[in-house]
Amino acid sequence: MASLVWNNKLNPTVDLINIHFDKINECIKHIHDDIEDPERSCEHTNELINQLEQLFELHFMYEEQLLEGINYPSVNEQKKRHSLFLKTFEPVKLESGQCHSPNFMNSLTKIRLDFVSNMNDDTMKLCDYIIDSYR
Repeated sequence: MASLVWNNKLNPTVDLINIHFDKINECIKHIHDDIEDPERSCEHTNELINQLEQLFELHFMYEEQLLEGINYPSVNEQKKRHSLFLKTFEPVKLESGQCHSPNFMNSLTKIRLDFVSNMNDDTMKLCDYIIDSYR
């Protein structure tokens, strides 16, 4: 049976990625709170959408550097997936003047679901790669 010995050098990386996820989820929660308040201006929501996009960009940049650092073979594929994901913000920005509409909410939900799906898939692939590298 194969085993994996934990490398403490990974601890700061994991902590930082968890901070990214926490900040992303916190921003999404604030956006949902804004949308639920019909009195809230869409201008504030737009600022949060821009902040969310920047948080994703920061997270992806860090992840790509991490993957390159461990010579992950699919890093270029991952960069393309990140780029495609960031394009999902375009419809949200186009609808940003109507931040209380169902279309806006659906677009925002798609971003969140795409990220969670992407994150789960990427995490599994990365774990498999690390485990295979230590065998």
